[in-house]
Amino acid sequence: MKYIHGLIALVLIIVSNSACQNKNLKLHDDMIRNESEFWNKRSISHVILNQMIGKDTQVIWSTTSHTAAPVPLGAVGPEKYTKMLQGPIQNDSLGRVLKSAVKEKLNVIIVIGDGMGNMHMALPIYERYAQKNKIPTYFERIMSEGACGYLYTGTARGLVTGSAASGTAIACGKKTLMNMIGVDSLGMPLQSALALAINGRYKTAIVTDAGITDATPAAFYAHSINRDAEQKIADQLEASSNIDVILGGGANLFFPKGTIFSDFEGVPESLNFESLRTDSRNLIESFQKKDYQFCSTLRQLQNIERGKVIGLFASGGLPAAINRDESTVSIPSVKEMGNKALELISDTDSPYFAMIECARIDWEAHDNDIASVYKAVEEMNQVLKDAYRKYQESPENTLLIFTADHETGGLEVAYRKMPKENAFHKKMENGEEWENITNPLLYKIFVKNLERQKKSVSSVLGESATLSELKINIREKLGIALSNDEAEQLFYSMTDYKRYKD
Repeated sequence: MKYIHGLIALVLIIVSNSACQNKNLKLHDDMIRNESEFWNKRSISHVILNQMIGKDTQVIWSTTSHTAAPVPLGAVGPEKYTKMLQGPIQNDSLGRVLKSAVKEKLNVIIVIGDGMGNMHMALPIYERYAQKNKIPTYFERIMSEGACGYLYTGTARGLVTGSAASGTAIACGKKTLMNMIGVDSLGMPLQSALALAINGRYKTAIVTDAGITDATPAAFYAHSINRDAEQKIADQLEASSNIDVILGGGANLFFPKGTIFSDFEGVPESLNFESLRTDSRNLIESFQKKDYQFCSTLRQLQNIERGKVIGLFASGGLPAAINRDESTVSIPSVKEMGNKALELISDTDSPYFAMIECARIDWEAHDNDIASVYKAVEEMNQVLKDAYRKYQESPENTLLIFTADHETGGLEVAYRKMPKENAFHKKMENGEEWENITNPLLYKIFVKNLERQKKSVSSVLGESATLSELKINIREKLGIALSNDEAEQLFYSMTDYKRYKD
């Protein structure tokens, strides 16, 4: 958040100054001190759009980055362990609990909602209240039955973390520095709970809807001072080749330079992307030589009944939950991958260890896209549903935990003061009249705002090549009516704004 003051100033200029209505206004990076720490090249457009509609949705995003806010933690299992996870704890304490459980030969399932803060988790809970649905979410159920706590997520030296540092603390039980994977602050390798489980002859699984070499999953099996060294991280995954089930995205780092993924046997034509490797190594072939079954579609995954598996289903991350349609049916969701992984690793008498990451929560929160965050968190709820059922098969021998590595976006919902002429009125039974000008965001409006959106903001902006397309897509896919001036301003921010992260 080094340049957050510049960002706030820029947004205020854009939204509140009448000069911003002039489409000739030029916006440049020097307005935010020539640099940007935005998540992606359209982040400024996301910020502008949320400023335009915030007065109606009452949704507040304070940043497009991570924050230091504590994140939720829930657990069910043997009381010895749920007591350790009750109340506020540090993320490295959670890692030590995982290791202790493995040493005791407990089954361990940890579900990580990347970027999920308390408000993110609350979205499907509030939606349930709004719909008068009496069935609790699995977040609520797990917290009610077992441990209800929260996690402080800072690094070894700072308040605000990233997925690499926090993932390492959770996986290995020791805090480290930003961007470091599976190593301590001096760069020395750490043993993860997963590695401990493998040494203890566990059946193991790593599942993510991000790339399998992304920071959170990598923290459980790799060692690097740089999370972005993903080719080397992929090489480490292949070199160890001792995780039984590996499912996720990031396929472009697993086949040789200059080749196309869809040219390989069994890979659908829709996955026609090129390798990002800088050498001729074929890691998929190497895995197959070590008796791994390779799959790249949902049907192929479903047809696997036993044995080691590596499934790679996208070049990078898998589709957002809100964007799933007939064009994505061949790509498994994180729920489908998680359920299959648990099935495959629990089919013997051996104990099992599974890390399932719901990464899209973080991605949608970086985009300040509340409806997409809601869909991603609800998908995590479904992952927990399957994990909870697996836990119930042997509750005395299974520890099920959910948490997050950090909070993303500074998400909140705030009340809004209204003009007196728009006040709420109600006649009381005693004859008095109640008047209120504070809008709490009515449940019915909250649900309407979540349900009106059909696609992620990121995909809508990406599909809008012209001003006309943008106006139509915003209206039809986001359910938002922008004025002509607002649409022009938003389009300008997408097209003419000097790019900062192409």
